[in-house]
Amino acid sequence: MEEFRVPSYVTITFFQDSAVLLDLRKNVYHALNDTAADFWKLLTQTGSCEDALQKMLELYQDSPDIIRRDVQDLVFSLAKVGLLEPVIK
Repeated sequence: MEEFRVPSYVTITFFQDSAVLLDLRKNVYHALNDTAADFWKLLTQTGSCEDALQKMLELYQDSPDIIRRDVQDLVFSLAKVGLLEPVIK
C-alpha cells in the first residue's frame, strides 16, 4: 500500500466510538465511523499505513481481504479530499 501522512492542517476530535476530522484550510468537517477512527488512531501512532493496516488485521477478526480493501478505500478517499497526503520518498 502506498504510504500517506496526516497533513499539519488536519485536526481530529474523537467521540465515544467515532471521530471528526477538520480540514483547517477549507473549514470542512469529515466524520469517521468507529472502524475508520480506529484506523486513524493507529495511523497516527505508527506513522505508516501498512503498519496501521497490520494492526487493524490483528484488531478485527474479519476476512483479511475485506479489511485490506476497506482500509485501502478509506485511505484513498481521505487522500482524495486532502485529509491525507502521499509520502514522497
